[in-house]
Amino acid sequence: MNLTIDSFAWIELIRGTRLGRESKNRIEAADACFTPAIVLAEVAHRCLRDGLGERVVQQELRAIGESSKVVPIDGELAIAASKATTELRRHAAARRLPVPGLGDGLVLATARKCRSRVLTGDVHFHGLEETLWLE
Repeated sequence: MNLTIDSFAWIELIRGTRLGRESKNRIEAADACFTPAIVLAEVAHRCLRDGLGERVVQQELRAIGESSKVVPIDGELAIAASKATTELRRHAAARRLPVPGLGDGLVLATARKCRSRVLTGDVHFHGLEETLWLE
């Protein structure tokens, strides 16, 4: 199985939580792993906000790049992400969830482009066909 790794999964892995251990096991068992480029920025932001030093954050980002293929944003993916964001916002509104951001749309569009499942515990993805839910 191919996986697109969401920020949620990487952050849990970095924190060493139970869901992080599950993420690690699924990543290691995957045929191929993809990380949308925006996820690197989201992970860096969260880790710095949580007090990890810049050097440690750089090491974590390198590890992500070694464990998965970082998928850049091109024109085709940007358009697909816009459409996926609209879809996710409808999905969230129907479930009375906070509005998902463009980053979530990029993750979903990347998963579709790479024919993979999104590894996440982010509620915006819950119930979607593409989701491999962490629990």
